[in-house]
Amino acid sequence: MPALMRFLLRNALIGFAAAAFVTFALVMIDVGGFGRVMRESDLGWLAFALVVYFLGLTFSGVQIGFAIMLGQRMPDDDK
Repeated sequence: MPALMRFLLRNALIGFAAAAFVTFALVMIDVGGFGRVMRESDLGWLAFALVVYFLGLTFSGVQIGFAIMLGQRMPDDDK
């Protein structure tokens, strides 16, 4: 796999992991009754998955932007 793809995939997975953690925290803290609604609903798992997905898209983009702006170097393919 090319180094650029590994760089993007690694940072995207970090973003999705952060999104899963934030969504789990929202459910456990029960912000605005969000956790209660998800636990009592028949399709609460679907709502959880959708929130993780859409937050993951956002957090992944932010994580990739941070990695690029902070100047993380990609490994050279020449080695």
